[in-house]
Amino acid sequence: MKKLLLAIFVTLVTNLSVCFAKGPIKFGKVSLEELEMTQYDADTSAVAVVLCKYGYFSSDDFTFKMTQRIKILKKAGTSYSTFTFPSRQDVNVRAKVFNLENGEIIDEKVKNDNIYKEKVTDSYYRIKIALPNIKVGTVYDIEYSYESFPSEFAFQQYIPVKHAEIYIEDSPYVTFRKRMVGYLPVSSNDNRDYVSENVPAFKEEAYLNSAENYISKLEFDILEISVPGHYKSYSTSWESVNKRLNADEHFGMALTNGSMYLNDIRKNIEANYTNTTDKIKAAVEAIKEVQWNHRNSVVTSTNSLITAYKDKKANAADINLMLIQLLKKLDIECYPVVLSTRANGILNPFYPSIDKLNYALACAMVDGKEMLLDATETYLPAGMLPLRCLNGQGRLVNELDGKWVDLKTNQKDKKIIMYNLQLDDDLNLNGTVDYARYNYAAYSFRKKFHDFANDEAYLKNMEEKYPGLTIKDYTFTDIDDINKPVKEKYNIKLSNKVSKVGDMVLINPFLFEAVDENPFKMEERQYPVDFGYLRDKMLITKITIPDDYEISEIPEPVKIVMPDKSASALINYKVLGNTINVTYMFKIGKPQYLMDEYTYLKSLYSIIIEKHAEPIIIKPVQHEASL
Repeated sequence: MKKLLLAIFVTLVTNLSVCFAKGPIKFGKVSLEELEMTQYDADTSAVAVVLCKYGYFSSDDFTFKMTQRIKILKKAGTSYSTFTFPSRQDVNVRAKVFNLENGEIIDEKVKNDNIYKEKVTDSYYRIKIALPNIKVGTVYDIEYSYESFPSEFAFQQYIPVKHAEIYIEDSPYVTFRKRMVGYLPVSSNDNRDYVSENVPAFKEEAYLNSAENYISKLEFDILEISVPGHYKSYSTSWESVNKRLNADEHFGMALTNGSMYLNDIRKNIEANYTNTTDKIKAAVEAIKEVQWNHRNSVVTSTNSLITAYKDKKANAADINLMLIQLLKKLDIECYPVVLSTRANGILNPFYPSIDKLNYALACAMVDGKEMLLDATETYLPAGMLPLRCLNGQGRLVNELDGKWVDLKTNQKDKKIIMYNLQLDDDLNLNGTVDYARYNYAAYSFRKKFHDFANDEAYLKNMEEKYPGLTIKDYTFTDIDDINKPVKEKYNIKLSNKVSKVGDMVLINPFLFEAVDENPFKMEERQYPVDFGYLRDKMLITKITIPDDYEISEIPEPVKIVMPDKSASALINYKVLGNTINVTYMFKIGKPQYLMDEYTYLKSLYSIIIEKHAEPIIIKPVQHEASL
């Protein structure tokens, strides 16, 4: 890339100074009006606002410059004292902070010590700026420039944007492709200048796969650079991405660059297992000896995987490409699958981009079916993917042109909870609670449980999390066998889940499983609800009351079902003598719900919250002699 840029400089540049067109903002020229501003009229609730964001690509010297000005309006806005952005290569950064003191504008240049440049890969940097003296009323400017074409320009942010604009100069030497993401209008008169005014803040809500998929922005991909004597083609198709990955020394070449270091593991697996699925499970567990360093990557850290294996710590591509090497040594057909994680945004089948890829999985063929594998998570069974990977589609990389693979799972987050409790004369509940957790619920529990030093530390945390809970005894079953459900049984006492009002005693049978907050708060939602995987929950509560009490009132049972029957909730009550049985069943039957289904889903949760708040009411038995 640098050689191509140099060729562009030699061919094109006659004046080495950077000549940017006059834009709507000039770095460091802050007005008194901007500093005296106390609210943003288009959104008076805004804690801060981007007054102007302007990007400019100069075809003369292949340089992109971005200037941004932000105003702090409320105390909560002071959290915007750090500013982070990605860059393809090293950048030039400067920033200034402006405050109004006694009617005088005081400016402070941000020192280089407050600007951090982290090299993520050879062509990708992460820049973080820590701004000093940020307070209500502050205005600050940030400007950065680099010798490359921009990968994207976001018109929308988590705070409102008054004016956002990008200008792309025409160049006969660079062919690129652009696409618009998001729902907000962006105007352009000449396909060079793109402007959006009074852009509302992006409001993030629960079960969003990634804001990157819905924030209004332009994404760019270079297709080719062609100058006299130099030509380079980029990702013009997903087939070409497949070829580039196979030829990359940190991907395809790393896979073929020796695997003798795995010979002992192969021999051990072959000596102990004959079934293909069992071999795959054993291979995944063997590779887990290398700890994931929590870095997502589509390429390996070195061109030889033995280095990462010896270090016992590696990125996602290192680990899963090691797994592919091991499975191939076991004569199991296996290929890499490359993808974009949920936080990184969905891959678009019509816009090939190698830069959008940031993760690699293994795909084993078992009885003609694809089995997706990830060996980065200690407590994740073979055949289950971490939530970060459940993101639309990925690309299987093979010796041909590759193909699309669905990144989905038929595994659920499934929980069964059973309370068997007796109410004593002091209004305490005593008895047992049993949990059975399956698939993703079991994985989540194991991951959380093993963060604690021992059983006692975990139980202490439970008692602190639920005031009034005393755990008298407990047993865990299959907690270390990741291929089985986790079973828990606790002998407990609850001292604050029953209340008394006059002669009425109120019992909430949902106990720790009560839903008291709706994750869906917007009136309308402009992006899908993405749960990632299906969810099933069953709660059975049995409460025995003392003989000198009688049931006065129980809530009405309810069954709520979405129009397509994919999500539902059922609550039922049954009384047998002095025993109350409550059954609650909740189901999310598909991983994603579209915008027109949002109102139904929100209503489902609202009704659940309302019903979970309704108590069972009991009263002392009124004997005839006392009447």
